[in-house]
Amino acid sequence: MAPRGTLRLAAFALVVFVFLSGFAYNTLVSRSPLTGVDYIPPAFKPEILALDHPKFADVRKYERTLPQHRLPTFMTRTRARYVYFPNEAWGTGWNNVFQEQLINTHLAYLAHRGYVFPDYIARDHPPFPDTLPNGSRHMLHIPMNAFTSGPTGGGELGAGADPQSPRAISLEWWDAVCPRAQVVEVTMADAVRELGINETSTGAERLMRWAAKLRDMEAGCVIVTGGSPFDYMFIGSDKIVGMWPSYGHSPTLTQYAWSALITRALSRNFALFSAADMPPALALSFISRITAATSEGSVAQPYPLGAFKPLRTDAPPIAGLLGLHVRRGDYAEHCNNLAGWGSDYNAWNVFGRPDIAAAGAGRYPALPDYLSVPAGTSRSDAAYAHCWPTPAAIVARAREVRTAAASGEAFPAQALQSVYIATNGEPEWVRALALLLQKDGWGAVKTSHDMRLARDELAVAQAVDMAALVAAETFIGVGFSSLSSNVVQLRLAGGRHAATNRFW
Repeated sequence: MAPRGTLRLAAFALVVFVFLSGFAYNTLVSRSPLTGVDYIPPAFKPEILALDHPKFADVRKYERTLPQHRLPTFMTRTRARYVYFPNEAWGTGWNNVFQEQLINTHLAYLAHRGYVFPDYIARDHPPFPDTLPNGSRHMLHIPMNAFTSGPTGGGELGAGADPQSPRAISLEWWDAVCPRAQVVEVTMADAVRELGINETSTGAERLMRWAAKLRDMEAGCVIVTGGSPFDYMFIGSDKIVGMWPSYGHSPTLTQYAWSALITRALSRNFALFSAADMPPALALSFISRITAATSEGSVAQPYPLGAFKPLRTDAPPIAGLLGLHVRRGDYAEHCNNLAGWGSDYNAWNVFGRPDIAAAGAGRYPALPDYLSVPAGTSRSDAAYAHCWPTPAAIVARAREVRTAAASGEAFPAQALQSVYIATNGEPEWVRALALLLQKDGWGAVKTSHDMRLARDELAVAQAVDMAALVAAETFIGVGFSSLSSNVVQLRLAGGRHAATNRFW
């Protein structure tokens, strides 16, 4: 046994080391070029405060205290390896970006590297303005863990994950531990040429070739510039389906969890979805139930994020709930474009197409619907009807799906009774649609407009809607939509039967 004085000295040294590590961490992140809207002290940027953006302080704290955001110690055997994709679908909608981020998380996992997750910088995000009177713009920065606390947000990879693959890190931490002098750049043009990737390459070929390249590189910090291995044009095509046997069963999807922020929003609004008791997956923690003030839980004074455990997609569905995605707004024009371009369904929504189902039998999930063209109808007219269903078509389709769910032919029978409509439609139009559904025998019919959201939740309202659609027993979506496609892939990975995913 070592002398007592030696043990005291060792203990003191350890305390000093931990303190210095924390000091070094704070010093490093304070140098981060990411220190923008959400990081600059208010005293230095009063004009940004005038925009009144959510600050996501609790989310920032959560991200910064993830266990992988610690400096290496003398006890660390190997230095973690990372890959950063700075060109992920910039300028597109959040769901297009998120599709790419999820796939890149899996690519990083296969390459034995930690994915680097950035903020989502929202363009034109009502009701949060981004332009000051002088014309300068300060766009809303939304941290990843406002959306998801799964592997893409640095969450756990699960018990069966490859031990050589580290957890994802924030862009802020990347800037701290990957100085520019240590970063090795991979340009898209050079890599595509080297890997022999072209327009005929399948999704599986692209995924495995990229994974091998990034895995074999010795550099600890790698950045991919000049594009992204899987851009939104590729993801939106049917070439993506070849990835599913690897991607669909990966920790990225099987360990997926919504953020505590979204979980809190669903918990507060659970009465919209069901008259039953709050399920354990959405309930407050035991300690929070005891210590919560009577005024907490409201929009004005929401519970702290630590009161909720992020909702996993494999949690039991909300019994009796049918989730509908009814896209309006910009789709008035976009559906015409899609029909005129001859577009097919987006990404994973094509699993119901007969040729894809036949080619992937036993490897791909068998969705029941696809872009069908009735006899005597042009493909363009059929596509528009699938993309922009009329109120009468919505009511008829919901009735058809309710009957099929009750039959128990494709999956255990469901008694669908209530409806939640995720929509950007005008309130009056949506209210009229809800009345039509109720007249057709549905019980409670609630919509996005009924959600009571705190300010930071409002910034991720589309993801709150998606979490409700994933939690529904059965879902009807827009086949052309990336939002619907993300809902489908998360439902599939969470264990929902493939036949519970339908389209208009």
